[in-house]
Amino acid sequence: MSVVRPAVARAWDDLRPAGLAGRLAEKRTFLTFTASVVALNVASLVGNGLAFRWVDPFSMGVWHTLLLLANYLTVFRLGLVNGMGRELPFALGAGDRGRAERIASTSQFACAVGGALVALTFAVLLFERWDAGWAWRIALVSMGFVATATFYLTYLQATFRSDADFDRLARVHWTQAALGVLLPVSVYLFGFAGLCVHTAVQTVGVTLLAHAWRPLRVPLRFEPRLARELVAIGLPLFLAGYLQTVAAGFDRVILLSRAGIEAVGYYAPAVAVVAAMAIVPGAIATYVYPRMSYALGQGRTSSEMRRTAIGAATVSLAAGLPLALAGWLAAPPVIANFFPRYVASIPAVRWSLLAGLLWSLSPASSVLGSLKAWRSLAACVTAALVARWLFPWWLSHVWPPLEGVAVGNVVAAALTGGLSLVLVFRATAQAEPSA
Repeated sequence: MSVVRPAVARAWDDLRPAGLAGRLAEKRTFLTFTASVVALNVASLVGNGLAFRWVDPFSMGVWHTLLLLANYLTVFRLGLVNGMGRELPFALGAGDRGRAERIASTSQFACAVGGALVALTFAVLLFERWDAGWAWRIALVSMGFVATATFYLTYLQATFRSDADFDRLARVHWTQAALGVLLPVSVYLFGFAGLCVHTAVQTVGVTLLAHAWRPLRVPLRFEPRLARELVAIGLPLFLAGYLQTVAAGFDRVILLSRAGIEAVGYYAPAVAVVAAMAIVPGAIATYVYPRMSYALGQGRTSSEMRRTAIGAATVSLAAGLPLALAGWLAAPPVIANFFPRYVASIPAVRWSLLAGLLWSLSPASSVLGSLKAWRSLAACVTAALVARWLFPWWLSHVWPPLEGVAVGNVVAAALTGGLSLVLVFRATAQAEPSA
């Protein structure tokens, strides 16, 4: 304990901006925002966890297969929003409000087009699979609303960048968490239909709230030259993020090919566990990444970015370790007693706790995008793609598929996490930030 506490304290110090006057306010904003993300994800985890009591594995497999498709359809962003995520805080840090609004306006237009394509995709799938059964019909309709709303919500979240904006975004998260508490009630009353309809209503409602509280009220206006600039900057970031999203779904793709839809349903608790382990790292990455670009716009050095990145990883690991240990011990009795339909998922859940802990190193790699260290970022993403396919596929043939893909994710997380830290040290040691 005497070793961990000073390390976490130093990591916390590295997450704070320079200047004594702003530190208390910054700490309050950071804690409030992080707490809201934790509350949101805990509410989602508990709600979806309780849903396993009343939803059969096949229907859950349908839902998680469509969730995977929705993640893959983010390809329609084409890097524009990613470019905005880097350039918007940079412009604000440099005091160029006019450019920031033009960036937001062009990105919003592109996001509207992409959202329409997502909605069209689910409409076509609904027509094609209308005879596949009621579970597919209601899931496709609901996921169409969820994926389309989330497409726009992601843009809105990228525009919340100042401390005041993060306070408002925190209120959005608290509202979403409160709505998430109602999910078990909906599932208890209406079964799988309750899961689908509640998720759609919650997502659309939260998106409308975020729209009402958006910090940049800009019109839909497309500037081709600015769009090309944002794509040029954002495409490497988009490809990195999208390919990692693709890689994160490899375990379910492998299960679909090896064991079918129902196996994906049995694997759903393991997916929930990984999501739970990503709560704190995700909150830290969401908060730290735009502040890195903002700091670069103010002339901060790459060595300062390195300290921030390593601090983020340290805090993530410290927060995730107790959860992983407690979950490893509690998973067998909890699943056996409360979710008996999913007893087969116990080994996958336990291994996924360890994988999730190792993936908590991910916030450190955010600095590679801020510094535009494209080669290092490409190496990190390539390693994730290869490892997250190779080891789960191989080990799914050595062990039963459910356990094999989970163990494969542990190996992939260890190798990728270690490599990302090495690349962060190398990139920050060799490069100075540039706009």
